[in-house]
Amino acid sequence: MTPLTTPIPPTTAIQAPGTNQSGAVGQPEPSYTVLKFMESFCLLSAACGMVGNGLVLWYLGFCIRRNRFTVYILNLAATDFGYLLCIAVETVQYLMQFNVGVQFGIFLFLDLFMYGTGLYLLTAISIERCLSVLSPIWCRTHRPKHLSAVVSGLLWALSLLLNTLGYVLCTVHPSPRVCQRLLIASRAFDFLICAPLMLLFSFTLFLRVKCSSQTFQTGRLFTVIMLTILLFLIFAVPLSVLIFLDLLGHKFLYSPEIGFVLSCVNSTLNPIIYFLVGSYRDRKFRLTLRQAFQRAFQDSADDRDERETRDTITMSS
Repeated sequence: MTPLTTPIPPTTAIQAPGTNQSGAVGQPEPSYTVLKFMESFCLLSAACGMVGNGLVLWYLGFCIRRNRFTVYILNLAATDFGYLLCIAVETVQYLMQFNVGVQFGIFLFLDLFMYGTGLYLLTAISIERCLSVLSPIWCRTHRPKHLSAVVSGLLWALSLLLNTLGYVLCTVHPSPRVCQRLLIASRAFDFLICAPLMLLFSFTLFLRVKCSSQTFQTGRLFTVIMLTILLFLIFAVPLSVLIFLDLLGHKFLYSPEIGFVLSCVNSTLNPIIYFLVGSYRDRKFRLTLRQAFQRAFQDSADDRDERETRDTITMSS
């Protein structure tokens, strides 16, 4: 087995059929058939997800006018696409039993880089969406125009820095003790800080919108963001938890393979959420793909608020 200091994605976790994943005497061994099924399911999910996220990238990048939240969604689709691409390549290598050598460390680095960036982006989305409801006037008048793009760039850079450091310490110039501490700290940061912040601000936003005596015109984008965050907490956060427990020596059967499979499902579901929310009307699903994305991302209270703000400024002038 690969050393504990290098968490294993499902596509490269087992070096030979029947290897005892836990490494402990008396522990049940993973079934090679089950692993093959998990890998095949992950590959199918990744293929579908890359198509969906590719369409989101195309429409948001070239066909639909972006607002402050869809800038985050565009970056999130890029991380989902990159993550699924890496998983698909690793899965094919595993199923074909290729000898990947040093490529394993590179793809693991890219996996965790994309995963971490997506987590940070969703945390930023939940915080900004909550603040836009709690302090709408400040957000309309004082929020910097390119804040979303700047924050997204900084989050990409942060994730790249952390994962590059981990790649160097764990693969290029191995330092097992430092590597393990860094990985434990980064995974703890993921689910002990980012995930709780995401949950806290999302729950605050939900209570503010649903339980307040004041009426809020939330629009479809509110539904898209809430569903995306909810599914990420359910399907993607377990990956950080399982890797963290694995690093601490608490090993489970098919762990962290299960975490990677669930995170694949999460990245695949996001484009489906956008389409379903955008196309649902009068208890039916209608409209074309482009129209559905248009409604999901632009038929929102945020766009109406921006138009009202511009009209107010124009009338005042």
